[in-house]
Amino acid sequence: MRKTMLILVISVLFGVGPVFAAPSGHTHAMGQMIRQSTVDGYGLMYHLLDKAQRDEIMKGMEGMEMPGMSKSPDITNHLMVMITDSAGKPVSGKVGFLIVGPDGKEQKTLTMGMNDGYGADVIFKTKGVYTIKTKAMIGNKTLLDDFSYEVK
Repeated sequence: MRKTMLILVISVLFGVGPVFAAPSGHTHAMGQMIRQSTVDGYGLMYHLLDKAQRDEIMKGMEGMEMPGMSKSPDITNHLMVMITDSAGKPVSGKVGFLIVGPDGKEQKTLTMGMNDGYGADVIFKTKGVYTIKTKAMIGNKTLLDDFSYEVK
């Protein structure tokens, strides 16, 4: 996984493009990259996994209680964000998401750190535009990011 992340970071730094997003909207085991941004010199790269992809990365951890993981039958996806410093190295911290759906319902969740990223199970059942807000505490630095994502 570290090798894959390194390739991803290098491709982003040198403008090669996302290595996980396949042509025609197909996805790789890391899901579909839905956003890439820079906040205060830190790189944030978001991936959205479907349930099968989420289950694949969680093999061997079934039944464990972890932040960001849900046993709800309503879960549709797993949202991940990878955060890197200005040198492209993954950083450690605490990350949470606040998601507001097209119906106005809020989802708040802390994330689970795994494979140099942070992820949480989310519910994207309703078609429409979701507002996703991220708060990351990296050392004594607070990073805030927000964007819209449309479920069609």
